[in-house]
Amino acid sequence: MKKTVALLALPVLAGTAHAQSSVTLYGIADTGIVYINNQSGHSNVETVTGQTNGSRFGLRGAEDLGSGMKAIFTLENGFDMSNGKLLQGSRLFGRQAWVGLQTPYGSLTMGRQYDPMTRYIGEIAATSIWAWVGTHPGDFDNLNSNFRVNNSIEYRSPTMYGLTIDGIFAPGGTPGNFATNRIYTLGANYQNGPVTIALAYDHVNTPATSAFDGTAAPGQPGFTSPGKSPVFSGYLSANSMDIFGAGIAYTLGSAKFGFVYTHTSFNDILRTPTTPNTGSAIFNSYEVNARYWFTPAFLVGASFNYTNAETAKYEQVDFGPDYFLSKRTDVLVVGIWQHASGIDSTGHPAVAAIGSLGQSTTPNQVAVKFSLKHRF
Repeated sequence: MKKTVALLALPVLAGTAHAQSSVTLYGIADTGIVYINNQSGHSNVETVTGQTNGSRFGLRGAEDLGSGMKAIFTLENGFDMSNGKLLQGSRLFGRQAWVGLQTPYGSLTMGRQYDPMTRYIGEIAATSIWAWVGTHPGDFDNLNSNFRVNNSIEYRSPTMYGLTIDGIFAPGGTPGNFATNRIYTLGANYQNGPVTIALAYDHVNTPATSAFDGTAAPGQPGFTSPGKSPVFSGYLSANSMDIFGAGIAYTLGSAKFGFVYTHTSFNDILRTPTTPNTGSAIFNSYEVNARYWFTPAFLVGASFNYTNAETAKYEQVDFGPDYFLSKRTDVLVVGIWQHASGIDSTGHPAVAAIGSLGQSTTPNQVAVKFSLKHRF
């Protein structure tokens, strides 16, 4: 159960207390154990955290300002359950940190925020079931929030006739060069009975520094690719990156089916010692997924993803059951198989690498994960 705390009890967060104000503490604790058949050339069994839902705690607040207007904020932290360390680059509130106003005409928020690609397309994709182990290789298309949008201003429309429209603009903040590090995104989500349709588009300038926490831009002294996955790290010296995503979901009785397509392009790539490419690189990814509730407490999910990268191809299958011990606590098992072929972005033979479980030394990798998850 989420805990609602009067602002009077939290003066550091809220200042003067108001009768119509509240702060909600919430979170997820997720941990488990995984078997991997090939991790750097060896089989391995290890405890992992957040692979099927990122562990987090957050504060969500609202103050009624009258006339249908509210002040709202969210501060959300991501952490590693196995050792307590901060995630998202050791940020205190790495998952989300924003404040804004909500009105009958929509909401306007500012800070570090999720983009519509994650919020709308990601909710239809397999990553909504299994998080990192359900992502497309390396999460190059950001369906599982591989990056958030810093220093951003977001407008989200009210939902009318099932349609919500969302837009984000993040000025680059670079003196003398307005385009450097600039990000803008657009998204739309439509729900009507059993049908959900979503579209999203991201344009990211200088992705190495604006999205992936690089310390130097391509062409500057000290640049190295900040990417952790060889699926796309060799393309992060691109001048810009574009992502388009489309998804449709349909609920039929106790079953839900989803289809997702994403198109990602890295544009004007600069060759550097850690990014041996020039020109552009294109990724097209196709996914089908399904889940079936045998009872309100027990479901089974399955997905298949095929990604056609610039010089490599990846296939991945996820399958597993999820059993809810209560409304807030569940246990799940998921098996994952990934196959890679071709040449990866760093110029080496492509190898399989499921989520962030580490690379195989071969084109294939198999993992089986047991997870325990509690929401509060």
